[in-house]
Amino acid sequence: MKFKSKLICYVSVFVLSFIFCEALTPSTYLTSADQQRLKKVLSTAFPLSDLTTAHYAVLGYSLLSEKIPAAEDPCKFFDSKIDKKRIDTIFHATSGSKLLPNCKLTTTGLQQVLEAAITDDAPMQDIYHAALSLKNLNLKIDSPKIAKVLTVALKKDDSVINLAYAFHVASTLQGDLTPFFERIEDVIVQADEVDGKYLQFEGGLGITSTTINGVYKLAEAAKKAPALTVEQAVKFTNYFLSRKFVQTVKGSAQLLDILRILATNKFHIPVAVTLASNSALSDENPNVQVRITNVLGASLGPLTVTADVAKRIGDDAVVLNKKAFQAVKGSNILYTLNFLESKPIRGFYTISVSAVPRKPDPKLIGNTGAQIKVKVMTEVAVEGAEIGTVYRDQVTSAKSTSIVYPKESVNMEADYHQKIIMKFALKDKNTKTSLIAHQTFVQFVNQQTKQEVVFVAEPESQGVYKFDLDIFTKAKEFSFASGTYDVYLIVGDAVLKNPFMWKLGKVALTFPANPTPAKTAENPYQPKPEIKHLFREKEKRPSSLVSNTFSGLCLVPLLLLLIMWIRLGANLSNFPCSLYAAGFHLGLLAIFSLFICFWMHLNMFSTLKYLLGLGVFTFLCGHKLLSKLASGK
Repeated sequence: MKFKSKLICYVSVFVLSFIFCEALTPSTYLTSADQQRLKKVLSTAFPLSDLTTAHYAVLGYSLLSEKIPAAEDPCKFFDSKIDKKRIDTIFHATSGSKLLPNCKLTTTGLQQVLEAAITDDAPMQDIYHAALSLKNLNLKIDSPKIAKVLTVALKKDDSVINLAYAFHVASTLQGDLTPFFERIEDVIVQADEVDGKYLQFEGGLGITSTTINGVYKLAEAAKKAPALTVEQAVKFTNYFLSRKFVQTVKGSAQLLDILRILATNKFHIPVAVTLASNSALSDENPNVQVRITNVLGASLGPLTVTADVAKRIGDDAVVLNKKAFQAVKGSNILYTLNFLESKPIRGFYTISVSAVPRKPDPKLIGNTGAQIKVKVMTEVAVEGAEIGTVYRDQVTSAKSTSIVYPKESVNMEADYHQKIIMKFALKDKNTKTSLIAHQTFVQFVNQQTKQEVVFVAEPESQGVYKFDLDIFTKAKEFSFASGTYDVYLIVGDAVLKNPFMWKLGKVALTFPANPTPAKTAENPYQPKPEIKHLFREKEKRPSSLVSNTFSGLCLVPLLLLLIMWIRLGANLSNFPCSLYAAGFHLGLLAIFSLFICFWMHLNMFSTLKYLLGLGVFTFLCGHKLLSKLASGK
C-alpha cells in the first residue's frame, strides 16, 4: 500500500508539473500606457460629427473614467441625431445618452416606433437595435413577443453575428432563456484558433467582442455558467489583448468594453502574470518580481504566489521547486523572489508561476502555470592570454608573450612570411569554469585608413581559444595595405554583464605587393557621358529605273493576253445584254480593284470586310447569269 501511495504521489507530481509547464495563461494586460493610447484614439471623435462614432467615443471615455472635453455637449448632439425612420440612430443615441449624467432625450413616439420594428420579418440587427433601445429608455419590454421573434429570426439565419445579437437581446428578457442559452455552445465551436493561443471569429475584433460580450451577459441573466471552457476563455482573452493597438474609435471602445466584462463577470476572471522587474538577474539584482492583475491591471486581492518549478532552457535542468514569492510592501499586485538563492548557473530560465487566492475563488482562470522567462548573468575573465609570431614554414612552436586584461601591451611587427598566433581562455567568475561566448572576435584597425578587418576566434578543446592569422593568405582581406594596425579582442554574450572590447596594442603588418592592383575608383557624382540613341537606318532601295523596269515586266503577261485575244478574234458579240451580266463583270472588276487597294494602302481586316460584300454581290449575279446561259442553250 505504501508503494502504491508513493507511486500515485509521484505520478500526480509529474502530471501537475507537466500541466504547469503547458498551461495557457494571459501573456499581458492593459497597462496605463495602453489606456492613454486608446484615449488618444477616442479623442479623434471630437468635435462630434458622426452619431455612431460619438456613441463609441462616449462609451470609451466612460470605461476609462475620463471626462469628455468641456467644449462638447454629447447629450444635445444625440438628441438632434435621432431619426425615427432609422432604428440604428435611436440605438446609438440612447446607448450614448445613458452613459451621460442628467441626459434626457426627446422620447415622444419612440416606444411605438421601436415596438413596431420588432416583427418576424425584421432583420436580426433591427431587432437588436430596437430591443436594446427599449432597455436604454427603461421602457416596457414584451418578453414573450421578442422571444418568439428571436426564434423565428434564428431559424432563418443563425450566423455567428445573428446569434451574438440574439444573446444580447435575450439577456434583457424575462422568463425561460434556455433555448437561447443552449446556443452558446453552437457559437463557440465556430471560433477559429490561431497558433494554439488565440480564439477569434471571422470578422475580427468587432464580431468577436460582440459575441463574447453577449455570451457573458446572457449567462449572467440565466444565472448559469456559459458553455465556455477555461482554455477557450483564456484564448479569447489573449486575442483581445493582442488587439490593444487598435486604431479606430469603435474598436477601442469595444475592446475596453469586453475587457471590462472579462475583469468583472461572475464566471471567468483571467489572471495576467507578467514580469515586473528586469529579466536579467545578477548578484546586484537577484530578485524576480512578478505582477499579478486582472486584464485591466487591477488587483485581485491577497494571493499566495509560488514558483512551482524553474528550468534552464536548453537542457531542462530543474533549479528550484515550490518556492514562495513574497509580497512587496506597499503594493497589492507585486511579488518578489530571490532567484539566485538556488545558485543557478548562467543561462536562460523559465519559471512556472501560480497565484492562488487565500480564499478559494473558482472564477480565477489562467492563474497557474504562467511562464516567466529570465536570464542569469555572469562576469567573464580572460586567463592565459598569449600572443606571438612564427614563420609560416617553421615546425617548432612560436615564442609568445603573455598579456594581461585589460592592459594595452602588444607592440610587434610581422610580415607575409609569418603568422600571428594568439591563445586565451574565458572563465566564468562565478563558477570558475570555462566559458564559451557566443561572440568572440579579433579585430584589426588600420591607424591611417581606419579600415577594419574582423576574424572569428574559435574555441578548441577544454574551452581554450586559438587565433591563427596567416598574413600571406589573408593579405587580400587587408587590401594588401601594409601599415600599423590596432588589435582588439571583442567578447560578447547575452548572459555576460561585462562584455568587452579589449585593445591589446598595435602590430606593424607588411604584405606582399598586390598582384592585381585595383583601378582608380571613379567619382560616382561626376556627370555621365550623354547617351545618344541611334535609330535603325533605312535599307537601301534600288533605283527608279530598275523598279520601273520590273514593274513593266510584271505587265507583260497582260499585254500578251490582249494580243492573243486579238489574234483569236475575241469579241463581245455573245455578251448577254442583262443587268446580271453587267453586275457580274462589274463585281469582278471591283474585286480586282480591291486587291490593288489592299496592295497600296488597305489592311487585311478592312479588305476582308469589303470583300465580303463584293463577293456576295458577284456570286448572286454570276449565278443568275450562268442560269440564263444554260437555259438559252
